[in-house]
Amino acid sequence: MGTQKSKNTKFNFFIIVNYALSILTMVLVLILTGRMMRNDYETVSLFLGLSILSEVVFQIMVLLFLKKTKKDRLRIGLVSLIFIAAAVVAFISANNNVLFYISTFLLIFGMACNQLLLILTENNKKEMLTHILLSITLIGLGVAILVNINSNGNEAHYISLVAVIILLFNSLKKLVFPSFRIEKVRLLIDILIKTHTLDVLICLLAFIIAFSFILTNVETNIANFWDAMWYCFAVITTIGFGDFYATSLIGRVLTVILGIYGIVVVAILTSVVVNFYNEISNKDRKREIDDV
Repeated sequence: MGTQKSKNTKFNFFIIVNYALSILTMVLVLILTGRMMRNDYETVSLFLGLSILSEVVFQIMVLLFLKKTKKDRLRIGLVSLIFIAAAVVAFISANNNVLFYISTFLLIFGMACNQLLLILTENNKKEMLTHILLSITLIGLGVAILVNINSNGNEAHYISLVAVIILLFNSLKKLVFPSFRIEKVRLLIDILIKTHTLDVLICLLAFIIAFSFILTNVETNIANFWDAMWYCFAVITTIGFGDFYATSLIGRVLTVILGIYGIVVVAILTSVVVNFYNEISNKDRKREIDDV
């Protein structure tokens, strides 16, 4: 009895600390976004490093409070070391674009390693599909960093923001989402988790941003990042304005990938809406029968 109570206390402490970490990281991401909007890139480096360190603390908490296999401990240890290296480089990068690119690449590399190692240990096919999808997305972001590494612009700052958001989302979704208790909200969240819709949408956003950076460098018809974003939006929504178009082989391949992915996203969102209303109807019908 005492042992069980001790375990519950330990787990509750773990939950409380990680909720605090999630709030802290969200605040850091908001500040990071604000500093980017103001072009205050020296401070951006500081808050990027702090955001990465909060993830390292999260991983350490997982190791200390949750039962993990030897493979899990090795995976978390390896990824944490890469994250620490990324944070250190971020802290010293200041206005040095090359160092900031290296820091962002290390962050993305650590996340990709984590997903690839999870694929090797995952038995659930749906979870494995999510890990594969996230791995492909992160590889795309990594390629975007390498393409822009000699650039004098600030593209990497936006890629780093996307990477931190994915990091925050992927680490804390299982911790935060189950806490919602409102029936319909909880039902919707359960459907989103089961169908991996949130993973797909985050990956879609990352695809758009990564592809936009690549298209800016390989397409003469697309002059800047925002035009590339507009082009990706037109492809995903199948609107096809025709004001921008891909002419290179790489650009056309990326367009095909983005177009197919857009169709998949629309299909998934449709199924989520249908499942949500079906579940609500079934629950209401059951409640009426029970009342009778």
